[in-house]
Amino acid sequence: MAAEILRYANREVFFQKAITAPDIGQKTILARDAFQFVELWLRREKQKDALFYWTQARSFYIASKNLPPTSSPLTAYYCMLNAAKTLLTVKNISYSEYHGVSGEAVASRKSLENEMSELHNAGILAELSKYLKEPEQTRTHSLEDILANLPFIHRAYCLTRNAKSEMFIPIHNVAYSRHPTQSKVWLTAEVQGLHADKRVLNDHMPPGFEIDAGVTARREIRVRKRVNWFAKQRATGDQKEAAVSRLQAYHRKLRLDVVSISAPTGLWYLKRRIAAIPSINRYGLTLMMMGMHRLSELARYDPKGLSAHLSGKSNWLLTEFIELSPSQFIDEIACEITGLEFRMPGVRV
Repeated sequence: MAAEILRYANREVFFQKAITAPDIGQKTILARDAFQFVELWLRREKQKDALFYWTQARSFYIASKNLPPTSSPLTAYYCMLNAAKTLLTVKNISYSEYHGVSGEAVASRKSLENEMSELHNAGILAELSKYLKEPEQTRTHSLEDILANLPFIHRAYCLTRNAKSEMFIPIHNVAYSRHPTQSKVWLTAEVQGLHADKRVLNDHMPPGFEIDAGVTARREIRVRKRVNWFAKQRATGDQKEAAVSRLQAYHRKLRLDVVSISAPTGLWYLKRRIAAIPSINRYGLTLMMMGMHRLSELARYDPKGLSAHLSGKSNWLLTEFIELSPSQFIDEIACEITGLEFRMPGVRV
């Protein structure tokens, strides 16, 4: 018997963008404006302090859209900062008002490799990283490596750097499968086109992933580790709740290697391990804030240096990051705050 897609609350369980606690079994939210929906959600949940930070984040977001790349990193960073404070407040996590991150240039030559961002032990970004339970031990990353590890600008990175291999490959039908006779669940996904080459996949898939040799009609990959689910019959409410908690913990770890791009339809990518690009074991939320913080420091204290970066060979890459990351960040953190999945209305998926 073939495995079947896991069902919970009468719905098929597909992969979700929320990292720590996806609300499994809920309908996808169709909203053109994540800011507006989350604002209504915070009002309903009587999250007065969080609502204040969220409305500030929206104001900074709007301001960023009207500023040039030499200035917008400052408001874009404060948009992210206040959105992160919203999340921490909703989750009842205390934090100091320090940013939790700092940056410096380690050489006089203007290059993204020399622009460093360091995560601290305390502060807003530090608490966000702890909340996400990031396993990365290195606390200092170059802006070059940060940008290389973000999927929504990876094509710009590869073309800017003439990279022959891509870290992120598209995957489809990302869902949880259930064993037909055992209470076991695991992640599956389909790889299509040129990316489905068996040799390439086997060489560069992240640890714990493998090609499903039992599927011959298409190229399907899966996670070897499985998580216990509840039996279909006679499961108690506590048993179901415990199973959901196990799946959420399993999901959080997988979200390091299965990443998304904000789009009207679900766009998922597998983060491969390739020698040409160092892999950072952090989530996109943290990386975007670290990268934007460093650019905001340049906008404040070294605007000529930021202008030099923007007029150099990394112009397109940096401009793409500055323009696209605020909407990507808000999409991801809106899912994290609510546990829900957001999609644009009017698009059939």
